Amino acid sequence: MTTHDFDTVFREVYPRLVSLGVLKTGRTDVARDLAQETMLRAHARWDELATYDAPAAWCRTVMTNLMIDHHRSSSSERRAVDRLGARLADGTDHDGTAASALDRWNELVAPLGDRHRTIVTLYYADDLSVSQIAALLGTSRGAVKAALFKARRTLRKQYGVDETGGDDE
Repeated sequence: MTTHDFDTVFREVYPRLVSLGVLKTGRTDVARDLAQETMLRAHARWDELATYDAPAAWCRTVMTNLMIDHHRSSSSERRAVDRLGARLADGTDHDGTAASALDRWNELVAPLGDRHRTIVTLYYADDLSVSQIAALLGTSRGAVKAALFKARRTLRKQYGVDETGGDDE
């Protein structure tokens, strides 16, 4: 088994955790806080984690759990979606910035429930495979595929797109 260096893993994992957090929560400050908490927990257990084949996967799992906990204890995401809806109703155009791309992502996935939104974000934004998502969330590949299918169906219906097939791997 390989021993991993914390600094190297931190430099690789932290930016991805922040990106995942921003996509899920819609807030950079919250994403950074959750990513920092994740890395603090990793550092506290580093003697054990250094021997793992994929300490980054452990970090993603912790980050995902922290995001779920954050969502349960806060309605910040719902308020952000409501603010976005008010801006869109104004006819405000997107300006092409990263914040605008985030607004657009949140707008697109707003019709989905929390679990489907998380799975869609992990699949499309974090580029994880169905198997990786299943392992991360502690569920079966079939459950992830079913969630992706239902999420796509919801989004197709919401946005009036014709049904098309696709491979989830």
